[in-house]
Amino acid sequence: MADIYAFPTGVKSRTGCDADPAMPGRPVGVPDDVWHAVESIRRMPRPRDVRYREIPVPSTLADYGIGVEIEAGSRATADPPSGMVPTRGSANGWIMILYANEPREDWGSHWRCVAFASLPLNDGEGDALTAELYWDLMCDHLDGVVPDSVGGTVTVTRNTAFGALGRDGSSGCEIRVSFTPTTFDGMAYDAASGVSAWARFLKSAMHFDGETDVD
Repeated sequence: MADIYAFPTGVKSRTGCDADPAMPGRPVGVPDDVWHAVESIRRMPRPRDVRYREIPVPSTLADYGIGVEIEAGSRATADPPSGMVPTRGSANGWIMILYANEPREDWGSHWRCVAFASLPLNDGEGDALTAELYWDLMCDHLDGVVPDSVGGTVTVTRNTAFGALGRDGSSGCEIRVSFTPTTFDGMAYDAASGVSAWARFLKSAMHFDGETDVD
């Protein structure tokens, strides 16, 4: 896979006349649709309470790929915005935007997204309904997805410390998902929408109490 993208940690997004000449240029041979996806992520808004970092995409997954690690919550920034009080430490995960030169039958598209989330749980959330509730929360935050293309797993974990670490426990939730984003003929895919949607999900999970309204 071509090394097409370097996510600029701590560097302002490139916009118009303010373009940073130090930003990586477009390598030879990269398809227009892929480069548009790269540029859309470079330009996307970046909330102060979310940290982004580029990660490598395995070359076996697709012809091209953009990988972005995301962390939301109290550890994502040393200077949190006024009024932001997370209910727990932080939620983290990643999303990979994949592109195949030829449309893949199993994707139904040139494009496919795969994503992972690791979420801390408050005490009492690790019951039998937790997996379904967090899956539904995730689906509510996915924008522009081909119907019936979403598939994945939710794993609820419980860790108990012993010995020198004391007797303490912690719960967590891990989500692994893949889906095909909606694209339209003649229009470039806005990959930033997928990255932003996953960041919004991670942020929302920090305050989700696992309860639903009862009619």
